[in-house]
Amino acid sequence: MTKKLRQARGDPWLLLLLGAGALLLLSNLGNGRLWQDEAETAVLGRNVLHYGYPRAFDGINQVNPALPLQDGYAWTYHSWLPIYLAAGSFALFGVDTTSARLPFALLGLGALWLGYRAAQRLTGDRWISRLTLLTLTTSVPFLLHMRQCRYYAPEVFFTLWAILAYWRFLHQKRWSGAEFVLALTFLFHADHGIFLPVTAACGLHFAFSQPGTRGWVRAGAVALLVLSLNLPWAIYLEAWQHHKAFSWKEVSHHLQFYFRQINRFIFPIVFWLILGLARRRFFKGLFGEKDSNQRSAWRLVGCLVAVGLIFLIFVPEQRHFRYLVFLIPWLFMIQAAFLARWIRSGRVIVAACLTALLLLTDIIHYSGPSLLAAQIPGVREKLSSQEVRCRSLPLEFLGELTHPYRGPIDGIVESLQEQAEPGETVKIPYEEISLFFYLPDLKVEPLLTLDQFGQETYPDWIILRRDWLPSGFLDSPYYRKIEGRYRQILLDAPDIPWQNRPDPGYHRFRTNAQAPPVIILRKKRPS
Repeated sequence: MTKKLRQARGDPWLLLLLGAGALLLLSNLGNGRLWQDEAETAVLGRNVLHYGYPRAFDGINQVNPALPLQDGYAWTYHSWLPIYLAAGSFALFGVDTTSARLPFALLGLGALWLGYRAAQRLTGDRWISRLTLLTLTTSVPFLLHMRQCRYYAPEVFFTLWAILAYWRFLHQKRWSGAEFVLALTFLFHADHGIFLPVTAACGLHFAFSQPGTRGWVRAGAVALLVLSLNLPWAIYLEAWQHHKAFSWKEVSHHLQFYFRQINRFIFPIVFWLILGLARRRFFKGLFGEKDSNQRSAWRLVGCLVAVGLIFLIFVPEQRHFRYLVFLIPWLFMIQAAFLARWIRSGRVIVAACLTALLLLTDIIHYSGPSLLAAQIPGVREKLSSQEVRCRSLPLEFLGELTHPYRGPIDGIVESLQEQAEPGETVKIPYEEISLFFYLPDLKVEPLLTLDQFGQETYPDWIILRRDWLPSGFLDSPYYRKIEGRYRQILLDAPDIPWQNRPDPGYHRFRTNAQAPPVIILRKKRPS
């Protein structure tokens, strides 16, 4: 056993923070039912138990009928590993909300450990590894995504493993080539989209490392194995379907979006840039001496972040915070290096205060700069909200863990479980997959687009989700007919756009008591 590993296992910070992480990740996993994207993974996982593969059609309802499938309704829009994780959990613990999320939360806990290991292996710096783990453990955006029944936790876990395996491969450790191939293959089956920038970043860094002829031969063998194992699956899954078109307008929107999201919720870019310009000497030599192993490690981190962001900005059609999740440990590692320098400079109190502000509040990330900007009339008019308040996401997250949450799907499912009969039909404009999961005996009308909700049909139940109704629906002649044929039921559940998304800009930590109630309509029966 190496000295570094002995130090890691004996580090009380590691044990303490992993214990805290376990508590935060595994507590109250059933609080609030699955929203649309989670339900998609869960429904496909349940179908695996019946058909042996991720089948989109269960004989009653079809998941996202507008998306392409392979023969036998085989799902191709995402990699299959997260689906099989959900299926395995259902086989062991039964089909419910908690078991759907459990394997992902456990992988999230594993990602905390691997984040510490990656920082320790790459930098050899105990303070950087500790601060990286501390930041991951207290990062609410990170924790929220790790608790989802979705591909986020697997992609983070296998990205971290792939980089650790690559680092061993770069240093020609025994069996490291086989480990690297295995880690990349698992990453591909966790998320074949993120597999591309991670692999490209490793290749770019390898080229910078000037490996020599023997090194290129080893790398070629690894590349050939990875390609032969995963290219057939990439073709089968039609991996290119996520990129529809290219435009510089979309590139600009992606760039602005990811800058705002990183600066506000992950890594305060503006703050560190200003500090770097004001105190250049503070950052001198921070990333090691030229041609050193430490400099090579930081170059690898830089390649991952740069290639990952370039990929997200130029390739996917959509933009979401969730796409950034695999970069969070590496951005936190960079920030940990900055904070470790403050500690070593003897300014422990300053470093502790700065760390507390960064981890426990959004003062440095968002609210502080916004409050300052709001004092400038020209800037104040452009702010998305005129009222800026300081937030503590960790405190809000603790409130969610200790209080029951209720969203629209909770009320809809409970009402239909109590009143609907097996075989009845339901019409809903959005989050229909959540109904597939919780109400498998009901037939949900398939909609290829939201506008199809306005087509005249008269199922047993119609669910009105005000944020997803077609424009003018409530004033249409069709709705006038509905009012005469259906009885209105008001639910004890808020009608908000989503049951609950993990995106930190939207996530609801408490039940929205001010939102209007969900309205469902039951077809009147002949007397």
